[in-house]
Amino acid sequence: MNRYEIHAVGLGGMGVIQLSKLITKAAVNYQDLIAVQTEAYSAQARGGSCWADVVVELDKVEKMIDYPKALSPYDFVFVLSEEAAGSVKKGDIKDTGWVLWDSSIINKFRAAAKLPSLAIPAQEMAIKEFGESVIGSSILFGAFCSLSGILSKDAALKTLDASVPKKSAEQNRKAFEKGWELGEKRKAEPRIAEKPEKAEKEKK
Repeated sequence: MNRYEIHAVGLGGMGVIQLSKLITKAAVNYQDLIAVQTEAYSAQARGGSCWADVVVELDKVEKMIDYPKALSPYDFVFVLSEEAAGSVKKGDIKDTGWVLWDSSIINKFRAAAKLPSLAIPAQEMAIKEFGESVIGSSILFGAFCSLSGILSKDAALKTLDASVPKKSAEQNRKAFEKGWELGEKRKAEPRIAEKPEKAEKEKK
């Protein structure tokens, strides 16, 4: 059993559910893996708090996932609201894991400095570069695929083509590539950024 545990938390309408569904579809339909997705909304569906979990079984010998909800510490966490950022702690993430957050909608995320994380202003980029905020999910999906390494680029792009309107398919592909590039760049850096004072001491 080799579970990959993904937890996405934020607000309804900000891509939390969309991301979880893209990952699940890619794993099951194009990666030949077993995956299960769960989600929950607050009473206010759009704009209220929500979360979504995806569990992907990376061992292809396994025929089932025994428990559908992702368990902390997680392999990957999406943080897509200010409220969610305040609830994430260092112990929530595995040493080999990643945190991906949208810096265009989150002003304060103090724990991020202590975690292997990547900040992408996805909503802002989506509007400025592609004209639609919803395309922000494709940027984050691309970064996820790069950082996690559990889905091939081919599987991810096929999933996008099958999941978005045909008229916006090319835009979503470009957004995915943008996220992928940012993820690749981040992997080349230290997993946790050094504190300025520590880096200064080492130089001396």
